[in-house]
Amino acid sequence: SLCLVPVTLLLSNCSQAVVDVMIDLRHKPTSSEAVEIHGSFTWLGQTQYKLQLKGQEVYSLQLKACFVHTGVYNLGTPRVFAKLVDQVTLFETSQQNSMPALIIINNI
Repeated sequence: SLCLVPVTLLLSNCSQAVVDVMIDLRHKPTSSEAVEIHGSFTWLGQTQYKLQLKGQEVYSLQLKACFVHTGVYNLGTPRVFAKLVDQVTLFETSQQNSMPALIIINNI
């Protein structure tokens, strides 16, 4: 059996500048970062997203996570990179909340 969970990734550009954003769902946490009890889960669908946020824009990205075992999982694995439109280098953004985004799967 599979458990499919819809997840909303909320992106907010708090600056006045236009920002290019890249989201990478392929990142797997290292053992020191791992919170999972029963291995990892899988993001379904597209693995990378590229978009542009205008100043002060908020964007909701709809994702879907797939679980095959019960347990506690950390959904905070996507890596988010951003850069000003006129810059060349992408920078990994620091998240305001360092707490993991946990989900508990009780029954599959």
